[in-house]
Amino acid sequence: MKRWQSLVGLLTVAAASYLSVGQAHAQSKAGGNSKTEAQALSTPKQEDGFGTKLPDGFSRAFVISQVAPKENPASALLVGVKPWPARANSYVAIVCLAESTDDAKRRRENAPDCDARDPFSASVWLGVFEKTSDNPPTLVARSPAAVDMLPDWSDTNIDTQQAFGDTATMPELWSRFDLAPYQLRAGDYAFGIRAGWSESYAGGGGSFEGLYLFRIDGKEIRPIFAEPMSFSKLIAGEWHKDGTRDHEETGATNTLIVLPGQTSGFHDIQLRELHGKWRRTYKWTSQAGSYAADH
Repeated sequence: MKRWQSLVGLLTVAAASYLSVGQAHAQSKAGGNSKTEAQALSTPKQEDGFGTKLPDGFSRAFVISQVAPKENPASALLVGVKPWPARANSYVAIVCLAESTDDAKRRRENAPDCDARDPFSASVWLGVFEKTSDNPPTLVARSPAAVDMLPDWSDTNIDTQQAFGDTATMPELWSRFDLAPYQLRAGDYAFGIRAGWSESYAGGGGSFEGLYLFRIDGKEIRPIFAEPMSFSKLIAGEWHKDGTRDHEETGATNTLIVLPGQTSGFHDIQLRELHGKWRRTYKWTSQAGSYAADH
C-alpha cells in the first residue's frame, strides 16, 4: 500500500490500468515497474465515458429495443454507445434502467448517469453491434439479464468500504467503458466497465473503483471478471490548537496485465499493484466460463 501526497493525484493515476501481452512480456524482463506501465496509467478519464452522445445510425429508442427488449423504455436513465476499437466495425452499448418510470423521470432532469447509490437503484444491460458506413447497425450479442456478478473483495490489496464487512455489494455507480484491447485469445477480446463505491467519514471520505470484463459468448454477453482496482481514503486525525487538523491520505492502484501464458486456450491475466509488490494471477475456468484467482 502506498501513502499518497495528493488525493487528486491518486484519482488521476487510477484512470487506466492495462498492459498488452507484448508489454507484459517486456515488463517481466525489466522487472515489473517499467515506463510502459506508467504511461498506461496516465490516460485521462473521458468526460462522456459511456458515449451518451450516440454515434450516427443509433437512436435511444433503437438501442433500448435491441439491448433490453423486455424492459420499459421509460425507465431508462442512460443509453450509451461507443466504438469498440479491438473488434472491427463494432460498438458496445449500455442501457441503465431505474427501478420505476417515475424515478427515471426525476433523475433524467440531471446529467445522465447510472447511479445505484441508496436510495436509488439501477440495473445494467449490455449489447454489441456491428455497423459499416453503408449499413445500419445490427445486434451481435446482448446480456441475457441485468449484470449481477459481484466483485471479489476477499483476496485483494484494495481496502474495502467499512459498510462492506465480509459481504460484497453491486457497484453504487457504473462509471464508464474501459475499451483497452483485453485480448483473451486470437480474435477474442473482452471489453470493460469501470464501476465505483464511496463512503463518508467524519472529516474525510473514501472512494473505490472496480473493473468488470465482458466477452461475447455466442449471442450473449457474459461477465468474466470483476475485481477491485483502486481505492483512496482521506482520514481525519488529531486537532491542533490553531484549529487545523491532521489528515492521512492512503491509497493503492492496480494495473491489469494480459500474460503470454494460457489456460484452456485463454490468456492468463494478472493484477499488479502500481509501485508495489502485490500481484495476483487469474486463469480461465472452462466450467464457470470466467476467470478465477490462481492460488
